[in-house]
Amino acid sequence: MLEIAFQPDRSGREPVYRQLEVYLRELIESRRIAPGERLPASRELAASLGLSRNTVNQAYQALIEDGLLSSHVGQGTFVLRQPGPALRPVAEPGARGFAWAGLFSRRATATALPRALRGGRAPNPPFDFRGGQVDAGTLPRAELRRAFGRALEPLDELAGFRDPRGWPPLREQIARSLVGRGIRCAADDVAIVNGAQQTLDLAGRVLIDPGDTVVMEQPGYFGAALAFGASEAHIVGCAVDEQGLRTDELARILRARRVKLVYTTPAVQSPTGVMMSETRRRELLELADAYQTPILEDDYDCELRYGSPPTPALKTQDDAGQVIYTGTFSKALFAGVRIGYVVAAAPLLLQMVMSRMAVDFHTDVVAQAALAELLESGGLERHVRRVRRVYASRRAALLEALRAHMPEGTSWVEPAGGNTVWVSLPMDLDPVALHAAALDEGIEYARGDLFTLDGTLAGHAMLSFARMNRTKIDEGVERWAALTRREQKRAQKSA
Repeated sequence: MLEIAFQPDRSGREPVYRQLEVYLRELIESRRIAPGERLPASRELAASLGLSRNTVNQAYQALIEDGLLSSHVGQGTFVLRQPGPALRPVAEPGARGFAWAGLFSRRATATALPRALRGGRAPNPPFDFRGGQVDAGTLPRAELRRAFGRALEPLDELAGFRDPRGWPPLREQIARSLVGRGIRCAADDVAIVNGAQQTLDLAGRVLIDPGDTVVMEQPGYFGAALAFGASEAHIVGCAVDEQGLRTDELARILRARRVKLVYTTPAVQSPTGVMMSETRRRELLELADAYQTPILEDDYDCELRYGSPPTPALKTQDDAGQVIYTGTFSKALFAGVRIGYVVAAAPLLLQMVMSRMAVDFHTDVVAQAALAELLESGGLERHVRRVRRVYASRRAALLEALRAHMPEGTSWVEPAGGNTVWVSLPMDLDPVALHAAALDEGIEYARGDLFTLDGTLAGHAMLSFARMNRTKIDEGVERWAALTRREQKRAQKSA
């Protein structure tokens, strides 16, 4: 019998049949199992690997559907001699590749790209409601050019720079700017990172051991789930309502288990856009103090507020120093500016900086120097004020379009800030089919299941209004509404 050395990770989030499918796929694509070769019968393979027969059958069936295997009653299951397009070419005809799937670490397999992120069809769809983007036309091009030009003036100093904490002038400017968020800190309290996502990774590295519990909002930012999953944390979701993170539910979680970290987005909850109430903020800090649990506050979109001034950061009420505060310039400018920052207690900040050096030594120093110039000149503040006006208009356009076009049973949250709207779709349709139909029509948006730990909430959607003007927003929502009605009728007929 063909030897298949597969060892399942039963503690992983991927089901065992999917792990086996990935492993067999790698063996086939690398020609370690040759075209035309017969695979062991499902009963035999299950016995040799200590798995259920159903697990093996599910893995085989997935590969049959992808055109890699064929099955014949009474004969067995074979690798196709002329595999379909799923099979990638190797360097030379007949050569064998290397089967990497069985060698990946638990950390690597824990960071699989969420399926909801794999569905895009075009780099520039006609109606682009995807999050994490900006309108390039709003960028301060002249000021950016000047800032990068001036950044190169201290060339000798830049050439010899090696401080993993970040460019000192930028840390000074960030410390000054945080006064506007109510945070009083010095440059030594600030470290520069490659976007706020690196803060999440570093927090996982220095605070989380495999099996430790991390609590995060549900629905919540998918990047946080990726980062903490990579640390092999046990992630527990805590519900969100119109006042933000539900502290009553958090209290039950804290009573039931030892929680190592709580992750939250209080200023603009990701993805719903609600703002955490003052009562909830106070209760959250009291719980964290009582249970000695650090809080990671992600203030990713605090600059974009509508209708009311921004509330002070949660960090402002942190007398004990247990709030880890992170922010980013990727939202105020554009995603390619991979510069963020973290403010934390001195012992923790030092440990994060030391841990960061195992991956890279510091963020691009020229970009740091340019950003420091942009902050010092007031260019970034002027840009944020302009963008706030533009986005306020587009936010209004999206809300108006939803009211005008979407069918009964649709609801949404009017966001306190940011550039997205969280939409709940009517219950009498298949949201996955709707998303596929929308992609075919050039309408792209994030499905709600991207923001959950268990794949629920597919019947929700996150729509960004950042990239399109009012006319385009209205047309896109009108077309999406027509598709929604069509899927409703289709569901009713099949009921």
